[in-house]
Amino acid sequence: MIVGAGPAGVAAAVQCQRLGVSPRLIDRTGTAGGLIVNGYLVENYPGLEEPLPGPAFGARLGNHLARFGVSVEQGELRGVGAAAEGWRLDVDGDELLTETLILATGTAPRNLALGPDPVVGARLFYEVRELLGAVARPRRVLVVGGGEAAFDYGLTLARVGARVEIAIRGPAPRARGRLLELAAEASIRVRPGTSLVALEAGDGGVAARLATAGGEASERVDAVLAAVGRRSTAPELLGEVLGGDDARSLTPKPGLFICGDGRSGSLGQAGIAVGDGLVAAALAVQRAVGG
Repeated sequence: MIVGAGPAGVAAAVQCQRLGVSPRLIDRTGTAGGLIVNGYLVENYPGLEEPLPGPAFGARLGNHLARFGVSVEQGELRGVGAAAEGWRLDVDGDELLTETLILATGTAPRNLALGPDPVVGARLFYEVRELLGAVARPRRVLVVGGGEAAFDYGLTLARVGARVEIAIRGPAPRARGRLLELAAEASIRVRPGTSLVALEAGDGGVAARLATAGGEASERVDAVLAAVGRRSTAPELLGEVLGGDDARSLTPKPGLFICGDGRSGSLGQAGIAVGDGLVAAALAVQRAVGG
């Protein structure tokens, strides 16, 4: 059983199939891609003839699975428990049993520290594809965060015509290099020393209260996109069985493999995730066939 159909899960599924073991691949979306579909451009993956937008790269992952006869089942993993001969999975309330589990569920966003917020999912988002699916033609979007994800998401929003501003709590962005250059070319406004302290839903938008060295002010935007870090989903899913074992271990328990961003600590690099998936698959198949 493989859970998660991002680059790590897809690589693991194809490798299992190539080695003669047909995997069952489950993802909460029912499609291949994972977090990479949020990417502005994938341009550092070896072998690409030209940069690809995240959704296009995700589509290629789906085509790769189809070529090897692997389909993606839709289902959300809610927890993992130990079984007599392997693992017990809670998938949408149904119990599934497997001898070997490859967990490639990646990461989940860290939430803004704003307390209970009625605009989450309506005007406050944590992934750019969710924002674009919910807000038609956003004109002005506030992105909160100073890392690579914030700038990457900002570039995607600028590409669809939104006026993007990035609020950075510190004095300078953590992102470096090419993303900053592209953001400048896209006329994205970077606002250092700016913190989001509150949100209030309004008609057709949201009022964002921002704190700066000069005081606080409220500004209306169509949506807020938070990119303030991500955390591995593995500890929560495996809380019952992981114990004191490190969730960053590829093989924390016999028959259990953790790969991709969920293990490596949200590096956000498809190439690293793919390598993880290949290793996990090779070890899983070796175990399954008694090698």
